[in-house]
Amino acid sequence: MKTNILVQYQGGGYDGCFWEWNYFYIDKQGTFHNIQSSGRAGIDNKQDAEQLLESDDTHYVYDLDNKQDIETFSRECNAVHITGVLQWFEDNPDTGVEFFAVCSACEGHIVSCDDITLENWHGCGGIMSTADTLICQECYCIGECPCCESYVGDTELKSVNPDEHHDYDFICADCKEDYDNERETEDFEDLRWQSFCTGSPDMFDLESAEPEIDSHIEYAGQQVFSY
Repeated sequence: MKTNILVQYQGGGYDGCFWEWNYFYIDKQGTFHNIQSSGRAGIDNKQDAEQLLESDDTHYVYDLDNKQDIETFSRECNAVHITGVLQWFEDNPDTGVEFFAVCSACEGHIVSCDDITLENWHGCGGIMSTADTLICQECYCIGECPCCESYVGDTELKSVNPDEHHDYDFICADCKEDYDNERETEDFEDLRWQSFCTGSPDMFDLESAEPEIDSHIEYAGQQVFSY
């Protein structure tokens, strides 16, 4: 049996799912290590691991002596599972494996789970959720909107006028839209108040902003004043 290999296979599952990917590791001495196993098909011993490797059941083998294999695993597998496997190797440094994840943004190597942020969360069946991308700390800082503090990516940040956007130089499209709408509403209210105070309703086009306003104001059926 090959050694120093990471094996990915269809193991057990959870509520609402028939199976999920499970993982085990065979170290350089041929010792079996259960990284993640669940449900009836989860493997927690070397004998079952050997049977799987000799069978035609769906499984993938990654040679951890080969950095290209580690990169392949980190590009093709679920982001949450990648983080979990990386955490296992962090917790077991005696294996001597220099495992890493690949940043979805810059494609750089990440060697510590503390430097990973999982993004693009969504439901994946039953009561479970998962993330599609993992971001390194540097990319997250570059691509985080300083206003809402969500990650959007550096290419999605918009350059704005700090005087009109609460002293921010760059914000995401959603925050920019919110601020622009807020500013337009405030400008409209200011103009309406100026119009009321000066008795000049034609300072701006009311018809384009609101329904037509009567040219006089009535109170209890009596005209108080008119423009």
